[in-house]
Amino acid sequence: MPKHVKLVVTVTFILFALISLWVNMGHAAQDKVIRDYVAMVNGKKISKDKYERELASLENRFKASGRTLNPLQKMELKKNLLESLINRELLYQESQKRGITVDEAEVEKQFQAVKKQYANDDTFKQALQRANYTESGVRSQLKRAIAIERFIDQELKSKIKITDKEVKDYYDSHPDLFRRPAQIRASHILVKLSANPTKEEKEKALKEINEIKEKIRSGEDFGDLAKKYSDGPSAKRGGDLGFFSKGQMVKPFEDAAFALNVGQVSDVVETVFGYHLIKVTEKRPDTIMKFAEIKDRLKNYLVDQRLQSEVRQYTEGLKKKAKVERFLTDLP
Repeated sequence: MPKHVKLVVTVTFILFALISLWVNMGHAAQDKVIRDYVAMVNGKKISKDKYERELASLENRFKASGRTLNPLQKMELKKNLLESLINRELLYQESQKRGITVDEAEVEKQFQAVKKQYANDDTFKQALQRANYTESGVRSQLKRAIAIERFIDQELKSKIKITDKEVKDYYDSHPDLFRRPAQIRASHILVKLSANPTKEEKEKALKEINEIKEKIRSGEDFGDLAKKYSDGPSAKRGGDLGFFSKGQMVKPFEDAAFALNVGQVSDVVETVFGYHLIKVTEKRPDTIMKFAEIKDRLKNYLVDQRLQSEVRQYTEGLKKKAKVERFLTDLP
């Protein structure tokens, strides 16, 4: 089931943009600017600080995923971000016109949920500082985000109706989306190597893994040996790695594991982590998820798809009636 589809406005998205750990707000001194805002929506300013904060977060997300934006793509990113901020302001203003209120207890609950994503208070405060934000600022943005989300749910999402027939038709016409690839369940014993092992270290580790292999051949239990000798975190589970499909393990490990029959133990396999012995304990064939199994999740997915379209159309309608001024000088 596709996981990339998300609502245009969600509390999680806005929080991520606000206090992402990657954001590096150590800007160099900037030239004097005429305005401290990038747009006005019905007389309400969208601050330049907010725009730059979210832009830095988005750019770092691309860097973290190994992607580099060319000048045209970066320009498109800036334009899309500005329009997203304008859309959010329009939706927030509309939520206030409809009398939507947010209880402070609800804001606090969301705030505490954010804090729990960090190891401790100090880590959280450091993240806020790097993002050039304060706790009160986060609470303020949370309050706005909840109001927007509530407005969307009440005014748009509640009116979307997806029939069972639509769900079944989508299921029948997109079989590849519901294919569960073949999986195996395997256990392993790892004798770890350092990042840059010496010849002596490799010889010692290879000798150790071969001694363990001989113990297995002589009838000793694989799981007991894993608990005793394996360097991996799965050792306490007898080496059990659970189920996995192709593409989830490093290639030498994957190739060896998928070539084994159930109950069979591999020869010594070398990877970047060290030397392994692998035992396959169960196999699941490639299957199509049954409609009954996926029906509810699929219906929610289709509602979200429809909602994206509804939100886009709704905000475009709001823009036509609103006074929107844009002041970014580096956009065409």
